This record gives sequence, structure tokens and C-alpha cells, in this order.
Amino acid sequence: MGEDKQKTTNISIRIPDDYRKRLQLQADKKGISFNAHVLRVIEIHMMNSGFGPTSVTSTSGRLFQIRCEPYLDNVDETTWAYFIDEPKYEKERAYYLIGIGRTVLRDWQIKDKGTVSKEIGLALLSFYNRQGLEIDRLTFNQYPGPDNDGRRILQVAEVPETLEQFLEALVSDKWKDKFAEQSDRSQDIRRGRPESALFR
Repeated sequence: MGEDKQKTTNISIRIPDDYRKRLQLQADKKGISFNAHVLRVIEIHMMNSGFGPTSVTSTSGRLFQIRCEPYLDNVDETTWAYFIDEPKYEKERAYYLIGIGRTVLRDWQIKDKGTVSKEIGLALLSFYNRQGLEIDRLTFNQYPGPDNDGRRILQVAEVPETLEQFLEALVSDKWKDKFAEQSDRSQDIRRGRPESALFR
């Protein structure tokens, strides 16, 4: 991965010695610095509490904005719709349905299915972006048929036992999505938008 270009600020915080020791032990166990571990804890907390990123810049330098709306909440899954807009062209470039299966939600003991499902979808899109996949060119082969190439539902066999473990695996790029691939064209072009329409 390239060097992180985010601006940083030095701050000083006071925490109980017990917390400091526990954080240091966790960092040592993972083989990372204390600072890196604290940042990871904060990032996971922010994703988990509704402050996931709503825009991403791809490795090729393209800016995408992500809009999301609830799509489905039933006995089998809780799914959100994610609209991938490219502000440069003022166009929606892709539309994905990303959700969590019933067994995962139950095993993770999720009470607020809607919020957690939304944040997981945003975390996944950021994860794919960090993997070098252009998020308007994603295609998922989880379900057969071209109409389902934008549908991704997490199932119990592919995730860790807890939500925290899954978020940590995403943040540290230690998870692998066997269903995600990158097409050579953005989803809107694959589905019929002529490239000339991008410039109008």
C-alpha cells in the first residue's frame, strides 16, 4: 500500500494506567506500535458507531461519493443500497446491494441491524478500495446472473465470530472476499450507458 497521506495532529490524552497496559499488551501481541493499535481501536469504534467514510479516493486518484439507503430488512437479511457517484462527471457509476445474513446478525448479537449493516457496507467499500479495486467496477459472483453482479450478502461461513473481529480484519486488510472481482468497465457502462454520456 502507498504511504498514508492523511493529515495528522499530535494530541495528549490522559488514560487510566490499566487501560494503557492493556492496550500495550494488545499492541505487543499483534506486533504493532501502541499508536497504531490505538488508531485501529478508534477507527473500528467510529465505523461501528455510524461514522464510516462516505467518500473514497481510488488508488488511481478518482474521487467517489457514496450515498446509501435502506433496501431490505426481513427474516433472512438486512441490506442497504449503495450508490457510487463520480462527482467529476456528476453521474452515478454503480449501484450495489450489500447486506448481512440472518445467522451472522444473530451470532454477532446485533440489536441495531440497520445501523450495523449500513456501516459494514461502507467499511467493505473502503476495504475494496484499499485493495486497489475501483469501486465503480466491482462485480460480485456470489449469486448467479448478470442482474445479481452487484449483490453481496455476508454469510456466517466467511466472517469471524464477532463484529469487532470482522471490522479489525477489514481495517488491517486481513480479510479476503472470494466473491469480489474487478471488471474492466464501470457498472454503468457494463449496463448500457454509452461512454460519451459521461461528458454531457
